[in-house]
Amino acid sequence: MMETIRIYHSMWRMLLLVLASLTFAVAGFFMTIHSPRGFHIVVGWVSVAFFGIGGLYMLYGALKERLTGKPFLTITDEAVIMEGIKQAVIRFADVESFNVAKMGRQNFVAIHYKHGVERQKVDEANALDRSIRRLNRWLVDAQENISTNGTGIEAQELCDLLNERLRRCCR
Repeated sequence: MMETIRIYHSMWRMLLLVLASLTFAVAGFFMTIHSPRGFHIVVGWVSVAFFGIGGLYMLYGALKERLTGKPFLTITDEAVIMEGIKQAVIRFADVESFNVAKMGRQNFVAIHYKHGVERQKVDEANALDRSIRRLNRWLVDAQENISTNGTGIEAQELCDLLNERLRRCCR
């Protein structure tokens, strides 16, 4: 039996990301009140919504981790438990492989499920989740992925760790 690994977001990194997001949201708000053109008003409100909601979500996640003591990722011998809006459990027995996928300048750990499991996850998902799974498939060639943004671990290091657990779990 291997030790359970807990990965938290760095509070300082999360606060910097929240600050940056809220700065863009405030800039978008000023764009809406100081621009007479309709295009700038639309761009401003989209910035307020996107960066404002994103910044608040990151703040919520960071505070939730600290107040509840639940890490962003918990890696056990059998599964990866990912905390977010809702908890996601990724069982190693359901996974074919993990690999690093790049989107822009950010790296993610892509989760490749076994064929039957992949189909089951699509069938069980609601319309929004199916759309997100299709978008993920198109962007990183996997239904689900794990972002290491704001944590103390790099995507490649997490990927290697998960593949090692996968090998030991499901030989």
